[in-house]
Amino acid sequence: MNRSPSSLPFSRIAENLIEKMPNRPDYREIFFNWENIVGEYIASVCTVHKAINMGKNKVLVLKTRKGCGPEILHEGGKILDAVNNFLKKKTFSQIKIFQTDDFGCEK
Repeated sequence: MNRSPSSLPFSRIAENLIEKMPNRPDYREIFFNWENIVGEYIASVCTVHKAINMGKNKVLVLKTRKGCGPEILHEGGKILDAVNNFLKKKTFSQIKIFQTDDFGCEK
């Protein structure tokens, strides 16, 4: 029996997302602790999409709904500080925003 993606249990969806992230425990911990790291409101309007290397810089790519990007960019410094404090080292130096229609930003 094939299941549609919307009927997959959350744990399987989370496993699929993690498999796409670099094989680093630090990055996985960010995903699982996102709300604790950035707070309830930021977690409700964006989520971790992926982590990438751009030369010597590590970039955290966040996924948010179209129209919420400017707000997340405005909070970018706080988000970076929170993530780096959680990791107990300055891992990420930049964030990028990936906006999509399939992510809610209403509280």
